[in-house]
Amino acid sequence: MSPPARCPPAFSSVAFSLPSRGFFDRATTSHHNVDPAVHGALFSSPVGQQQQQQLAPFSSSSAAPVLFNSPNSPFAPLQARLKQPREISERQRRGPARIDLTDEEEELFSLLRTVTADCGMKSTLRVAGGWVRDKLLASQEFRNANFGPGMRGFEYGATTSTSTTPVESVDFEEWVGGDVGQPCVPSSKSLRVTETVDIDIALDDKLGREFADELNQWFTAHGQETHSVGVVMKNPEKSKHLETATMRINNYWIDFVNLRAEEYASDSRIPELMRIGTAEEDALRRDLTINSLFYNINEGVVEDLTGRGLDDLRRGVVATPLPPLTTLLDDPLRVLRSIRFAARLRFGMDDSLRKAAADPRVKEALEQKVSRERVGSEMNLMLKSRDPVRALRLLVNLGLIETIFPPPSNKYATNGEGSFDGVFHEGLALLSTTHDHLCDCMANPPLWCEAKRALEAGAVNGVKKEETRVLMEDEDTRRLLWYAAFLKPLRDRTTRDDEEVELELRKKPRKSKRSVILELLVDGLKRPIREAESVEKIMRAADGFTKLVSTGSDLSALPVLLSGARVRNARGGTSRNSMNTICTMDNRIIDPDDEDDPVWLHCMEFRQNCAEIFQKTEYLWRAAFILSLCEQLRGWRKHEIEYMCGGDLVQEAPEEVAGAILVSYDTFAAAMMHLGLVGIWNQQPLLNGDEIKKSVLPNIPHGPMFRDVMDAQTKWMTTHPGGSRDKLVEHLRTVFPDCV
Repeated sequence: MSPPARCPPAFSSVAFSLPSRGFFDRATTSHHNVDPAVHGALFSSPVGQQQQQQLAPFSSSSAAPVLFNSPNSPFAPLQARLKQPREISERQRRGPARIDLTDEEEELFSLLRTVTADCGMKSTLRVAGGWVRDKLLASQEFRNANFGPGMRGFEYGATTSTSTTPVESVDFEEWVGGDVGQPCVPSSKSLRVTETVDIDIALDDKLGREFADELNQWFTAHGQETHSVGVVMKNPEKSKHLETATMRINNYWIDFVNLRAEEYASDSRIPELMRIGTAEEDALRRDLTINSLFYNINEGVVEDLTGRGLDDLRRGVVATPLPPLTTLLDDPLRVLRSIRFAARLRFGMDDSLRKAAADPRVKEALEQKVSRERVGSEMNLMLKSRDPVRALRLLVNLGLIETIFPPPSNKYATNGEGSFDGVFHEGLALLSTTHDHLCDCMANPPLWCEAKRALEAGAVNGVKKEETRVLMEDEDTRRLLWYAAFLKPLRDRTTRDDEEVELELRKKPRKSKRSVILELLVDGLKRPIREAESVEKIMRAADGFTKLVSTGSDLSALPVLLSGARVRNARGGTSRNSMNTICTMDNRIIDPDDEDDPVWLHCMEFRQNCAEIFQKTEYLWRAAFILSLCEQLRGWRKHEIEYMCGGDLVQEAPEEVAGAILVSYDTFAAAMMHLGLVGIWNQQPLLNGDEIKKSVLPNIPHGPMFRDVMDAQTKWMTTHPGGSRDKLVEHLRTVFPDCV
């Protein structure tokens, strides 16, 4: 049951939509037991000689035995087993999984088969990686296998939060921690994310560029238009270990690359030996079993050459083809990829993989062998995934979070505690609350979260459609919000009052002015400085909104709604022309120049207080507002409020307090929308600098006073929306009489 709305009787005439209490929820998981026998080896029991002959086409070629025969190879411990018949049946290798192709995919694959045959090529074309995995997960068979018939399974472009068990009945550490080996069950709430569609095609006998050239030759011979080919050269530092040829055919971007085998040096994640390999070798060197599946275009079948990919996909388990500790030490970036895929697909982590990921040697290797750019890229992808909360929870529980975000020295802690202990658990809790609440807003949006109303509100100041997008539709801003929510407790422990910070920053050299957040994101993760500054903007603005609410501005919003005060754009008017701005209250038009109604003046004071935040934060204001709201929800989560009313002791449970907070913030947001604050950062001054210096205030001295004059103009225009130039000139001459 939704918490009761705490509004005065007259307020009931104003329509508000109260989100459900998803922020009180946590994941309910069902444990997938993983057979320990499969953890230590790829294959465990022999089959007949006939089976061995069936596997012969996939064994190492005579021209390339180096990888498997080298005594230093990571495959050496498995050499004896790989030479023996293995328990991989034809059913495991080639089915019974089916991929249902679209008409466009069938046309593409038919074209490739035709070109291969016409050109006399003996190449076997295999689609590798994510396309195979996602096509299988989208099939009914795998939906039923993962979530049961009738439950909501894999949905392209959906992300879910965790929400079924009331958090007030769960210990905090248990709620933050949980069993990282358990897969998440998706909830009915979701945020949409965009997935790029491309197809990786692996070749068994040539380089991708060679095949792309032959493909274009075929197009030319048949009178068809050729396609440009982009060649991505080998760049191990960016995980491009072999040359890749990219071309667009119809609606698909195709990457052609050869199958490969590789060996790693102990001090680097970059393979020191690479060669064209067999399909089996290529499958075994991949990061996860679910990413090692192939779709054989020549034969139209799914190939599971590790013998585990389909089974792990059905069970919802993230596991490695080879022993996980060896896999992660060879390339420590894979520990972050495994976490990302577990979060993206809502899969559990194989028990042996989880133990390997928590091994101190993996953490050390991640610090030493992986560049910060690659770590930052993976972190960014996690926050763009379907469940960023789960990704961060895994990082915290596996002890990897301080490798991603190394906390500053304790000497920077200014909150009185003198340390950063537990700061990432606090960040995880705030992130979870923020994510869940945003999911609730999508399922049951308040009026201020509706896209249509956002567009109408932005018309007053002529903001573009992109700047009025609500958070449920704005993936980039959501990603910045996830950063801000998770790192906000860390920032709060290193930041004092804003005025003190500003005074200190002015005294420091420019390079030393970077905050802890900028250091973590720019220096630590190599994210763009503009992105890091946006994250910090969200944090500062959230503090600003919280301060306004704590000083009673949420109550000041009530008169705005009850009086019907509105600042809107005249129909057909252009946004930035103040003459097209119309102010109304109590069903009458307001003259902004001369209106002296106390209620209107109160509304304009509220507008000015909020405008200062909007002008600094711009289109990120929604993210900041949500963060401020969710900080309040987190603060009251575990508290029961008691107070005296008419001589009686009244007790309010956390959900009742949360309901009151939601109504308060909904009121606040609706009032800001009504007063035309969306896009106020685009407000153009009525008087430019030359006009002020020449005709309005001709005696204005050089120096900081000119900035004061411009600020006074901005403030007057904010409290007199649609006001005239003449009244503005009169106001400035009154405020700065010595400059006239």
